[in-house]
Amino acid sequence: MWICDADRFNWYCDIPPEAEPTGSAAENPEAKALREENEAVASLKALREDAERKRALAIINPTPENLKRYIVAQEALMDRASVFSDVWRRVIWANPELNYQLRNPSNNAAIQVRDSQRARKASETLAGLAGEWGIFFFFRSDCPYCHRLAPTLKWLSEQYGIAVFPISLDGGGLPEFPQPSRDNGMAAALGVTVVPLVVLGNVKDRRLLPIGSGVLSAQEIVERIYILTQTRPGELY
Repeated sequence: MWICDADRFNWYCDIPPEAEPTGSAAENPEAKALREENEAVASLKALREDAERKRALAIINPTPENLKRYIVAQEALMDRASVFSDVWRRVIWANPELNYQLRNPSNNAAIQVRDSQRARKASETLAGLAGEWGIFFFFRSDCPYCHRLAPTLKWLSEQYGIAVFPISLDGGGLPEFPQPSRDNGMAAALGVTVVPLVVLGNVKDRRLLPIGSGVLSAQEIVERIYILTQTRPGELY
């Protein structure tokens, strides 16, 4: 019987192709990625532990040789960190969707553009909310900070048409709000312990959103109202 000799040249010798690994023998991408991640975790842990051991020895016994060994180990870690940082920025440059600076810029020119756009949106939002929302202003007539905040709230009401509901905790008024409503238990329900306190209220669904306490600027109030009513947590942070 003739047998194909794979070690010799044969004109009519068909050698079956090697079968590709299947099943468990072929590592799928997810398993490969997990294995590589676990190996990387172990390698990084080993590098850090090695540097920490050398650092401890250099502190306890600071001989030139011990210091040199620690410096070499530390610089090896720093070299890896430098490469990581460089590749990080290259990836950001190539993938705009990963660029956090587009949402929260750090250079002055971009910050000015962002702040200008945000202020415009906030102003438009406040004007549009005037029909459904109002501002509850909790104060005391003997509170100097309340006296300072009152003109700001009065201006916002006149500028944007949003109603301000002054609520006095001691029954007294302010020059801008000489006839306030007396507290009917709303302050206690909200846990008001400090004045002045500003709360945004929806006249339709009775939602109450605290804006803040203390002396706030008009810009701060407008921006906070915009954030509370038009954005999700973390969207602008």
